[in-house]
Amino acid sequence: MTLRQSHFVPPVSCLLAEDLGFLQRAQVLLTRTTSSAEQLRALLSGEQDMAVTAIDNLFEWTLAGADLRLVAQVEATTPLGIHARGGLATLADLAGCRFAVDAPNNGFALIAKRLLRDAGVEVDYVVVGGVRQRLDALLAGDVEATLLGAPFDKLAEKAGFARVVDINAWLPELPGQGLVVRADILESEELERYLNALLRGVEAGGRMPDMQGIELLERCGYQAGAASAWHSRARTLAVDHRGLELLTGIRQSLDMLPGTVALEELCDSEPLRRAMQPSLHQS
Repeated sequence: MTLRQSHFVPPVSCLLAEDLGFLQRAQVLLTRTTSSAEQLRALLSGEQDMAVTAIDNLFEWTLAGADLRLVAQVEATTPLGIHARGGLATLADLAGCRFAVDAPNNGFALIAKRLLRDAGVEVDYVVVGGVRQRLDALLAGDVEATLLGAPFDKLAEKAGFARVVDINAWLPELPGQGLVVRADILESEELERYLNALLRGVEAGGRMPDMQGIELLERCGYQAGAASAWHSRARTLAVDHRGLELLTGIRQSLDMLPGTVALEELCDSEPLRRAMQPSLHQS
């Protein structure tokens, strides 16, 4: 069985595993997605088995009827910043602007909502799609501001769209994207092999000189964003539970926390534990 994974940008652990040949024993089809809504649709329809996505998405996706589990955290954090057109240099300057998001009620959009609410700034949220689509909308002038991560944040800066806020400086414990899988593949050998390949990628990255790792990401299309992506890569695939608490707290502060969904209960560490077994390291 070939597992099918969607992502916005391939995580560093996956690129390392692919470049070093660790994915050869794992049958995985990797595809890019245009939005979290598309990820949910594909998971619900059975077109995709896994998604690399913002962990917060699990709240809304579970409410939508998807039976999913968080099995790994593939970034230590996601480098994020609010970028805006020229003349908008502070949060106050964003008042009334068109602000591009992937989805209005889940994912990284809630981080922007919390930050802007705390600053007393109201904006017009425009649903555009994933990070590539948000950058395109910003460059085209369809919106005035949005959240961007590597490598698209650096592309925006080169085009003259300055970073107004460094999200990671504001929220240093912000968890990176997670690997979310359908519950019916949790016990599959294919998932174990894939997680094992990612683990080997993480281990290899830990031994790799920074310059070599950054050069790898540059070859893979990260361009100017390679350094920030490399330094925010996962050093472990274990889910940081402090991050789950942070995401839960953000939702609670926005009165958007569903009482029927708890991230801790949707986190399953068993597949990752099995993937660490020495037998899976054999060629």
